[in-house]
Amino acid sequence: MEKRLRVVEIRSEMPAGRDVEAFVVPWFDDAPSTGEWWEEAAGQWLERRGDAGEAAAWVRLGATDTPDVFVARLSAGERPAAESCRRAAGAGVRAARERGLTSVGFRMPDGADAGMWQASAEGLELGDWRYDGLRETKGRTAPPETRLLHAAEAVSADARAAVRRGRILAEAQNATRELVTLPGNTVTPRYLAETAARLGREHGFSTRVRGRDELEADGFGALLAVSQGSVEEPCFIEMEHEGGGGAPYVVVGKGVTFDAGGISLKPASGMEDMKYDMAGAAAVLGILTAAARLELPERVIGLVPATENLPSGTAVKPGDVVRGLSGKSIEVINTDAEGRLILSDALTYAQRLEPAAIIDMATLTGACVIALGHHAVAVLTASDGLADELSAAGAVTGERTWPLPLWKEYRAQLDSDIADIKNIGGRGGGTITGGWFLREFVADDVRWAHLDIAGTAWSEKAHGWQPKGATGVGVRLVHEWLRACGSG
Repeated sequence: MEKRLRVVEIRSEMPAGRDVEAFVVPWFDDAPSTGEWWEEAAGQWLERRGDAGEAAAWVRLGATDTPDVFVARLSAGERPAAESCRRAAGAGVRAARERGLTSVGFRMPDGADAGMWQASAEGLELGDWRYDGLRETKGRTAPPETRLLHAAEAVSADARAAVRRGRILAEAQNATRELVTLPGNTVTPRYLAETAARLGREHGFSTRVRGRDELEADGFGALLAVSQGSVEEPCFIEMEHEGGGGAPYVVVGKGVTFDAGGISLKPASGMEDMKYDMAGAAAVLGILTAAARLELPERVIGLVPATENLPSGTAVKPGDVVRGLSGKSIEVINTDAEGRLILSDALTYAQRLEPAAIIDMATLTGACVIALGHHAVAVLTASDGLADELSAAGAVTGERTWPLPLWKEYRAQLDSDIADIKNIGGRGGGTITGGWFLREFVADDVRWAHLDIAGTAWSEKAHGWQPKGATGVGVRLVHEWLRACGSG
C-alpha cells in the first residue's frame, strides 16, 4: 500500500506569519466573535453570502505574511459538531492540496471536546486521500505533508489521545480505500489473503487462510460454488485481535474481488466498477488493523470469504442446487446473487466461534441504492437494540445507518420448490430479502446485523472529508460500535 510520511502537530497558539500556508477555519453561525486576525475578512465573506447556508471558500486577507484562509461555514445543530469539524477539516485539506500548498492548519473551535479533536484529525487524514500508485505523478499535486491542529487554549491529554485515535482510524480507512480502488487483476483472493497476513505481521494480529483443499474438506460448499467459474482459487481468511479475551465480536466482509455476475452476466456498462464488490472485505482488514494498533480491549475476529464471480463452462448455473457449510440446500436462481452465498458459509462458521455479536458488511444489493441512495448504510437485524447501537455509532462517525424490516412475510419470497431456500426473492424488497437470506443462516439467539453498503462504498463526487472514489465505509462505524460495547 502507498506510504506517506506526514507530520501532525498540536499547538495551543495561533500560527505566526507563514507558519502554515493554509489555515482552515470552521465557522458556526452562532459562534461569538473572537477578534482574531482572520475574522474580519471571513466576516465580510459571510455577509456577502447572506443566509445561503453551509459553504466554504478561500478569503483574501490582503497581506502576504499571513496564511491563506479557508472558511467552512457550518450550520449549528444541523449535524453533530464533531462531524461538522470532520467535514470542515476534510474540505480544507482537499482545497489546500488543489492549490499545491505543503502545510495546513486547522482552527479548533473553542471548548472543543475529545470527539471534536478526534473528528478533526480524521478529517485532515481522510479529506485529501487519493491513490496515484498506478500512474505517473509528474505534474500532480502532492498532499500537504504538515498538518497542524491549533487551539486557543491549552490542549488536554484526552484531546491528544483523541487525535492519535483519529489518525489511526483514518489511516486504516485510507488503507481500506486503497484496497477497494486497486483493479481486479491486482486484488485477487490470493492478494487479499497475502495483504491480511502482512498486516497481521506488521500490527500484531493473527491470520489463518484456508485454500481450496481445506474448504472442500470442511464443507464450504456455497463459497466453492461461486468460485467455480474462475481460475483464481477461493480462500477463507480468518484474522484475530485477541484483546482481553472473552467472547469475540466477529466482523464478516464480502470478498468478491471481481463480480461479472457469473452466468447471469451483468451489463457491460459500469461492470468495471465491480472491482469494489470486496469493499466489505477491505473494511474488515481495516477494522482488524485499527483494533491491533489501538490495542482494543475487545476480542475481535475478522472473516473474509474471498472469490471471483465469473462466467465459464465450469461456473455454477441458474437452477443448480448447492449445499453450504450449514447443510441447507440452496437453489441458485440468479448467479449474480453470489455475495449472500459466500456470506452464508461465513456466518455459519462465525457462530461456531461463540461470538458476543456478529456484524457482516457487504455490497449486497443494487436495491439498497434505490431505497436509500448514497447517503446511508442499510441495517437489517432481528436482534433487539442492535440497530439503535449502530445508528448511534453512525451519528458519531458520519457514516449514517438506517434500519429496514425483517418481517416474516418477506421470507416467503425465498421459498423454493426443490430446496430449503432460493437465493433471490424477486424485485420487490430486494435488500430485505437479501438480508432475510442471511438471517436464515444465523440462529435466533445470536446477536447479528447485516450492513448493506452497496450505496455507500463508492462516491461519485467529493464532499466534506470524502474525495471522489472509494469511501472505506464501515471501518470507523464498527470501531465506534465496538467502543460503545466495551464501555457498556
